[in-house]
Amino acid sequence: MISEVSIENLGVIDKAAISFAPGLTAITGETGAGKTMLLTSLGLLLGRTADATKVRRGADRILVEGIFTVPDGSAVLDLVRDSGADVDSDGGRSDVTVLRQVPAEGRSRCFLGGRTVPRATLENLGRQLVTIHGQSEQMRLRSSSAQLQALDSAGGEPARAALEEYGSAWNAYRQALADLEDFRAHARDIATRRLALTALVEAVDEIEPVAGEEDDLRARIERLDSIEETRSGLSQALGALSGDGEMMPGAVDLVGRAVAGLAGLKEPGADEARSRAVAVEAELKDLTAIVAGLLGGLETGENLNELHARRAKLRSLSRKLGMSVDEAIEEADRAREILSAYDDPQARAEQLEEAVADAVRELRTCGAVLHDVRTTIAQSFSQAVNAELAQLALGRAEISIDVASSEPRADGMDRVTFMFRPDVRAASVPLSTSASGGELSRIMLAIELVLAKTAPSIPPTFVFDEIDAGVGGEAAKAIGARLAALAAHAQVIVVTHLAQVASWADRQIVVARGDTATEVRTVADSDRVTELARMLSGSADLDSARRHAEDLLSASCGTIGK
Repeated sequence: MISEVSIENLGVIDKAAISFAPGLTAITGETGAGKTMLLTSLGLLLGRTADATKVRRGADRILVEGIFTVPDGSAVLDLVRDSGADVDSDGGRSDVTVLRQVPAEGRSRCFLGGRTVPRATLENLGRQLVTIHGQSEQMRLRSSSAQLQALDSAGGEPARAALEEYGSAWNAYRQALADLEDFRAHARDIATRRLALTALVEAVDEIEPVAGEEDDLRARIERLDSIEETRSGLSQALGALSGDGEMMPGAVDLVGRAVAGLAGLKEPGADEARSRAVAVEAELKDLTAIVAGLLGGLETGENLNELHARRAKLRSLSRKLGMSVDEAIEEADRAREILSAYDDPQARAEQLEEAVADAVRELRTCGAVLHDVRTTIAQSFSQAVNAELAQLALGRAEISIDVASSEPRADGMDRVTFMFRPDVRAASVPLSTSASGGELSRIMLAIELVLAKTAPSIPPTFVFDEIDAGVGGEAAKAIGARLAALAAHAQVIVVTHLAQVASWADRQIVVARGDTATEVRTVADSDRVTELARMLSGSADLDSARRHAEDLLSASCGTIGK
């Protein structure tokens, strides 16, 4: 709800600070005093287009600040935080501060929670917080989309479920259609790409590379390049160990002779020397076996020329494709997957066309269900609204709701039109072109009253202007009573000229001309009686008018002080 509004330099208002409360608030005052400026200030806070001509003469800018109080967990707070703005939370409720500056020259600026934001952000916020109904603020009811939204809101859970099913079908249809259109749009590109992918696969398949083959070839070639040097070294080592017969004994033979020479000697220490010689002989024999094994392992059977030829083919493939061999293998695998989908373009097109046809059938099925739900809702909803109109000085008027079939759209397959006839003998015509501003405000009040009972997601604040145009007496009392009924579900602010309406308010704010500027003040008790008396007779000094005002307060609110 709206908690506070501060205004500086807006039209006839020099400076004003207004505190609002839950329930029904009436804004009253003489014609031309500046009541509409309060509505203008709210419009600025809600992101409406700024009008620099409204800057008070002699001032350099308009400054409007508002505080909105919302319950914690509200989706509004997500919007505020997503904008990087701050909120003040306390006791399960949070305050959101909105500031609007409109210079006499230059662009206006919008602030949310201390952060500069685009005007569109305030518009989005405003749609969730406040609904304004006035002579120039009836777009919500006049537009076809708003009428459809109102009808769906009145439908409760059945409408929500039908809309959800239709929304899923619509998304599936749009995706199927996009897939088909994308395939058709890229058919020629697909043919060209298919040739390129085929060439890539053929080039790779011709060589048949293996992942990591380049590194393996390099290691094998380097080994073969150094094998002769390795063979020579191993042969020399093996000859030194094993010798070449009697002509050139090796280390093993020589140590063996030493073992034989030390055998059987009785000299102290000879046994230890012989043991050590035996150990050396065993170690040398093991070493000889190892070296012989290394030398035998050099015979790999690989041909160095063949390895170089294979390596050249891999390098040629890499240069041709402009990528490494391993990358070429991966790209060829991906190309095969893509080509599998391109094998039969005609079959693919037919498959996509069938998917669209299936999606259309499902969409029309869901659309028919939604249409039936809306048709049922339209009858009960219009009856409930007409029952409210009978209490709002429009007893001979009625609305009806036409739900006509249309081509599928995101919101359904229906064209919803609110029809209005001011008298039972008159013809029904579209509400958007027939009702006057005052009639439209009262019709909107009737709709909001019905929605308040069926749609808990209604905005928390409603503002009505000129809702009592052209009525008086008992009809005005009825309008006040219905506003009070709506105020049981939401905060309601009404700008009115009628005491019969204002007397129902929980709080009354008076806008009055001062010597130099308009004054805005809250009245209660005897001051409120005085204001109601002025509204009744044009003079606050008549005893009869004051008694009438007291009677109105007593009948409407039960106490003069309310």
